[in-house]
Amino acid sequence: MANTPSASLFQRLLYRTYHRNSALAHFLSHRIRPAGILMVLLIPAAWLIMPVYSLAPLFQVRGLLFVLLGVSCIWAFFRRAQVKVTRKLPRLATAGEVMHYRCKVSNSGKKNVAGACLLELPPDNRPSFLLFNRAKEPGEETRNIFDRTFGYYRWEWLQKTLTLFTNKPSPPLPRLKPGESANVTLSLTPHKRGVIIFRDLRLCLPDPLGIFQRCRRAASGRDKLIVLPHRYRLPLLDLPGSARFQLGGEAASGTIGQSGDFTSVREYRPGDPIRHIHWKSWARTGKAIVKEYEDVFFPRYGLVLDTFAPAEHASLFEEAVSVAASFAASIDTRETLLDLMFIRDEAFVFSAGRGEERIDKMLEILAGVNCEPTTDFDALQNLILRFRDELTACICIFSGWCEQRRDTVARLQSSGMNLKILALCRSFDEAQQLHQLYPSPSPVQWLRAGYVQEDLMLAESRITAPPGQ
Repeated sequence: MANTPSASLFQRLLYRTYHRNSALAHFLSHRIRPAGILMVLLIPAAWLIMPVYSLAPLFQVRGLLFVLLGVSCIWAFFRRAQVKVTRKLPRLATAGEVMHYRCKVSNSGKKNVAGACLLELPPDNRPSFLLFNRAKEPGEETRNIFDRTFGYYRWEWLQKTLTLFTNKPSPPLPRLKPGESANVTLSLTPHKRGVIIFRDLRLCLPDPLGIFQRCRRAASGRDKLIVLPHRYRLPLLDLPGSARFQLGGEAASGTIGQSGDFTSVREYRPGDPIRHIHWKSWARTGKAIVKEYEDVFFPRYGLVLDTFAPAEHASLFEEAVSVAASFAASIDTRETLLDLMFIRDEAFVFSAGRGEERIDKMLEILAGVNCEPTTDFDALQNLILRFRDELTACICIFSGWCEQRRDTVARLQSSGMNLKILALCRSFDEAQQLHQLYPSPSPVQWLRAGYVQEDLMLAESRITAPPGQ
């Protein structure tokens, strides 16, 4: 039925209707102020009660409403202003947290600017036809046949998921004469991790009656903001494998101002760092002498993110990324080394900690990671096993549970690795069913989408024990 020409034509007409109506609603919502909405609603109300109460004041009220709306609309239409705006954005933001930033506004026109405010418009959140036609709203199968056929709630859901941020207009700008400048603070709340490109800053010019406003594009450059994944508060970490350590040595530890203890001196060997030369001994003996240090040991952990998630599990994948970011931000990399591992077209490893990159860079990488269209758990297993002898323990975060994920855990455990397994699910009933179908050889901590914070803090009571234990 869905592949017939009539059904395809109906879906295209439906999509075109929603697409145009959304554009119209977006246009009006930024040009009609709350007082204008109230006055527009009063017109049909006055018309409805006129047959009941044929009073002259009702005719006067109706006429007054039309006059006010007409004057305000014409006044707002002819408002003009030219400003140049420079954003001063922070380097990073976090999804779900309010971000404040400052803008410098300069009046580049020939007239005064008064009573205006700034508004940052988010990118277009209307889905493509292909996405609208193929996507399924969570719980859509429970709706009636009318809602499923016309897909209005699916359209609303897709628009909500594609909205990068929400915000409100800035406080009113001070009166600016030609050539004058002022600073104003704006705020917004990013909804999704990733990169936001700011390129549509508007100057709102309301009419004196506060009914309509002109929404003119302000001259501003294209600015970029990196939004990090939302992070959860973790309980006290008790990672397995604390007895195994990674050999770092003086070269790794010296990058943060610490080193192993000085033990002895010896003759220079090719490849020894110049900074290790003991100059006094060289001057006394006439031979190149270097200092020897005691090797420094520290733990090394692997953080594995499962990127093999179908489109219907996109919400679980987003939660998995947030959980991975929470562990990355909570593990003390001043005394450890952390390796982020996942598959992105090919095997990807990024290390942070002693002698390596900062953890902020790892969070930026997690901000841009996406689902993989095809699954390749063999490549993920081989990637982890490549570091088997170097890892103290491995934290595996799965965006679901299936036979392939169970086999991955079994292979890693059989290799002798210390594992901490976390899996996302929609409910504990679903988790119980999946565990019965594909029992894990290692304990699994189940995290429900939407209740991840609560389940992380109830770690002990939400861990599924291996079969037979």
